[in-house]
Order: sequence, then structure tokens, then C-alpha cells
Amino acid sequence: MKYINLKNLVILAAVVVGFAPLQTFAATVYLEASRNTISVGDTAIVTVKINAEAAVLNSVDGDITLKASTGNVAVQEFSLANSSFGLWPRTPSLSTDGRTISFVGGVPGGFSIEGATLFKIIVQATKAGTISINPQNISVFINDGKGTKAAVQIKGTTIEVTPSKSGSAVNNDWSSIVSTDRTPPAPFIIVPGQDDSLFAGKKFAFFSAVDNQTGIDHYDVSENGGTAVRSGSTYVFQDQSGNATLNVIAYDKAGNKVSAVYPVEAGNGIHWQVIILVIVILLVIYGLYKVVSKKVKNKKHVSKSL
Repeated sequence: MKYINLKNLVILAAVVVGFAPLQTFAATVYLEASRNTISVGDTAIVTVKINAEAAVLNSVDGDITLKASTGNVAVQEFSLANSSFGLWPRTPSLSTDGRTISFVGGVPGGFSIEGATLFKIIVQATKAGTISINPQNISVFINDGKGTKAAVQIKGTTIEVTPSKSGSAVNNDWSSIVSTDRTPPAPFIIVPGQDDSLFAGKKFAFFSAVDNQTGIDHYDVSENGGTAVRSGSTYVFQDQSGNATLNVIAYDKAGNKVSAVYPVEAGNGIHWQVIILVIVILLVIYGLYKVVSKKVKNKKHVSKSL
């Protein structure tokens, strides 16, 4: 089993993201709610979007804050379905007080799209009142290979929550989508790697499935036929001999699944050229992962210094 050394991946990613010329345009990060008026008990979907506004961008990080007049909102779920961002050094995560969502996302090679989806927030109203949801501390980086920041405009959204009416059915926009999702995630492959700067130099596997209906929920990984364990998109081999086998199952939010194995079994119908193309894409994604992660670390270091 040959493991890919990732030391030069950052250089590869920098070359890819550096193709576009320097841009100095502003970007707009804004929110769209599936409904701006709901009743107590209802669930709505808030989509975080971005307009590149003629700039070529490659990463975004920041927070989404939730302010409720009566403490009347609960975050139920996050979804990356239909996201234009394929790289998530930090997937959307909720603070312990339930009022701040933090995230870091990137796009290998950059993008210039109006109305691109970052991710979706599924919120449930628990009391009558007003819910104010706003982007905060947003940083958008231009695709110039230098980590240059773009000027950013932000626009939030407000949801009015009315008292529930006796006998009225509860509306759940998210469950309606999940209940109709019968499509499994797209096929994916597993790429082994090893880098002295990652996981104490241990061999690991990287994989990234895509689901455009409800989004990927989690992965189950079985090594050498053993008991499956839940994992993110990277898995450190327990068997470091170089001869381990993996079976990875990707589940979407609706429970649909697709599996991949490593090493790739002969005669599985996947053309070798497709495999090479996917490996190159995944390597570039991982290279950019390291670049974006470095940006986040530098940002935190500056904040602590201040």
C-alpha cells in the first residue's frame, strides 16, 4: 500500500488557487429564511449565502449569531447540502450557550458565484417573539495565493414567531425535505496519506462524500474487518503497518448511505482515469485545508496578541 506524502500539497494548492488575478471587490454574506413568520413549534431553514460580486474567492470564516427576544429559538441541525464549499476545516458548530455558530469553509481553485450556498441552519421556535440571526466577524479571502482579505458586507434576517393556534399542525420545513430524500450520497474514494506535520506523522485516510439533498451526516469506518467507528472525513489508521484495509460508509441526514473500500477492489467498474482525477481533486482540497487552517491559526494568534 503506497501512502501519499502531503508536504508538497500546499504548494500544489497554492498554484491552483493562484491562477486567478488579484481582485479588490467586496463580497456579501447574507441569510435567507425559508419562512419569515412561523408559529411556536415550527421549524424553519436559514440558508447562509455569499455573493462573490465579481471577485474570485476561496475561503470564508466567521460566526452567525442568534438573538431571541424571549429565548425562543433552538438550533436543531446543520446541513451542507448544495453547498458550493467542499472544504471545511471547521464545519458549522454551535457554542455551548446555543447563540453563536462558528465556521470555516473553503473552495479549492476559488469561485465567483452570486448566491452561493455556504450551509443551512435548521432552527425551531420554542416561544413567541422575534428571532434575529446575523453574520458576525466574517472574513472572506481572495483567491490570489496570498490570503488577501476582501471587503465584506453582511445582511441578517429576522423571523417573527407567533403563538401556536389550537388544533393547528406544526410545520417542519426540514423534516419535509428529509422525508422525501431517497437518494444516497454520491460515490467517493478513500485516499491514504502521511505527513510529518499531521497526526504525529501517522498514516491516515482522507475521504469526502457529497450529498445534495440533505447533506452528509457522518461516516462509519471499519478497519481490517473490525467493528465500525464513527468518523469525520479523516481517519488515522490503528494498523500502521501499511497493509490495513478500510470500509467506509457515508450516511446522509435521511439515513441513505454509500460505501467505499481501500484498497480499491479490482473490477469495481471505476475507470482508472476517474480515480486519478478524483485523487488529484482530493489532494488539492487537502492542500487548501492546510492553507485555510493556517489562516485560522494566524487569526487566533493575532487576536490573543491584541
